[in-house]
Amino acid sequence: METSELRTNPTSGTNIIVAPDRQKPLEKLRRQIPRDWSRTDEKIVSGEKCPFCLTHESMTPPEIRAYRKSGTKPDTPGWWVRVTPNLYPTVNPSITSELLKETAAGPFLVIPAFGYHYVIVEMPEHNSSLARASSEQVREVLSMWRDLIRKVDSDRNIKYCFLFENYGPRAGASQPHPHSQLIALPIIPARIMKELEGSLRYWNDNKECFYCVEIDWERRIGKRVIEETDNFLAWCSYTGKTPYQVVISPKAHQSYFANISTHPQGKDPLTEFSFLLQKVLKRIELALNDPDYALYLHTAPCNQPELSYYHWHLQIEPVTEAVVAGFEKGSGTFINPRTPEAAAEDLRKVL
Repeated sequence: METSELRTNPTSGTNIIVAPDRQKPLEKLRRQIPRDWSRTDEKIVSGEKCPFCLTHESMTPPEIRAYRKSGTKPDTPGWWVRVTPNLYPTVNPSITSELLKETAAGPFLVIPAFGYHYVIVEMPEHNSSLARASSEQVREVLSMWRDLIRKVDSDRNIKYCFLFENYGPRAGASQPHPHSQLIALPIIPARIMKELEGSLRYWNDNKECFYCVEIDWERRIGKRVIEETDNFLAWCSYTGKTPYQVVISPKAHQSYFANISTHPQGKDPLTEFSFLLQKVLKRIELALNDPDYALYLHTAPCNQPELSYYHWHLQIEPVTEAVVAGFEKGSGTFINPRTPEAAAEDLRKVL
């Protein structure tokens, strides 16, 4: 009988319990029911009134950036990746042009909710996804992620650019047209700050980057590796909180995603990374019956030199039939019902 393990990530502080007796088979974790878009206008779901579709450009705020055919005008057809401000932004770029100052509100701290909130419309096709688009289109999307971060990170009030995608209603998507988002903040989010502090502690104690050590260890062990290219690795994290949580990261040390090279095009790291990301998403789609998922990028804060102790990484968290209940929500410790080792094997098998 296998022994249960309580695993801890020394940088994020994540605790998970791997309990062999509580494991669920892949079949029980796959998406079982059709997507429920009932809370979204059916004409948006069908594409008839989708603001992200071609010829509907007037339904969004004016675009701030786009990859489009030469000779076509902003806010007209001809684009293949398009960025607009979010119609209902969480932060506001017009609050102030001065350096933000923190003030007290009783025992709490507050600053104006300054920032940028952009929607990246990833492709003209309404019912596609990063897993099903062409590899060239996926590269263009990731290139836009990089360009957009570079556009906003020069603002001295911006401390962090958080890039994420909600795919499917159970992951928080408001509609089916493929899109990701960038929220540029005047603070470093708490989860990122915890990672940075934990990574710095590990560096001070060991004189090594935790993520570099983790990547070397995962490659050596091999059990949780899903796929590997010359410069990138995809694996199921040893301390994955949920089933089939995948991490993709460069093997060589790099702390800031926007510094990824784009040359020579076709053989550059960005192309290689986009190829691996798409292949992992295809594996997840096949293994878990096209599940909803959250995808997000953890990178170093803006306007920093290369950090020796931090390493950018992208995470994908599929929504499965596993239940996050009172123990997980109340304690912050997660019981993962599919071990990262078994999950990696499941994902390796499908392609």
